[in-house]
Amino acid sequence: MAAVSGAIGGVCALPVRAAAQMGFLARAAHVWHATVFAHAEAVAASLPSLPDRTSILALTADGGALLDLVLARNPYLRPLDPEIVLAEDAVPGAPQPDVVLLSDVLHHLAPEAREGYLRRVQERAAPEALFIVKEFAPGGLRAGLGWITDRALSRGTVRFLNPPELRTLAARALPGLSAFWTPLYDREPPNYCMLFRKLRLDLMAEGLGA
Repeated sequence: MAAVSGAIGGVCALPVRAAAQMGFLARAAHVWHATVFAHAEAVAASLPSLPDRTSILALTADGGALLDLVLARNPYLRPLDPEIVLAEDAVPGAPQPDVVLLSDVLHHLAPEAREGYLRRVQERAAPEALFIVKEFAPGGLRAGLGWITDRALSRGTVRFLNPPELRTLAARALPGLSAFWTPLYDREPPNYCMLFRKLRLDLMAEGLGA
């Protein structure tokens, strides 16, 4: 993935050089990108409520908009700094997120790098962390236009993965976690979102998986 600009609690997958371009075409591309990919309101609305004081690591491609909405719905969450959690050398006593939110990040990674990336994130997460992964399914006109825009802005790898591919990837990279579907695809296709966590009957009763 190209060099990224970051913010506390979230990481933007778009390079700084693209965001700095203020020409008409660049502004239009950013508007289209937000329209196609972000859907932060729809993504936030499709997620379960999270327990108070839960720590969350948000890695997103929307500059933190999704995290802001999640925090608005769950004001007692504790957002963590990605640079601390994912530091190259693990820091003793570094916080471990209870929830990991990955939004439109995996399709910026080369397919062969995705498994290692997820494994590294899981290694830094709490033992029973919930993974929330939002992605963009390939196929169709909207996906094609989205690919062109994303490729132009990121200047790097853009390869969308469909839900079966994500489930297969998660089965390898996040062993022991079960996959759960959210209603995002029904509301905002080809955007989709899946939850990955250990299967527990008490959490199913709370709406964190069924």
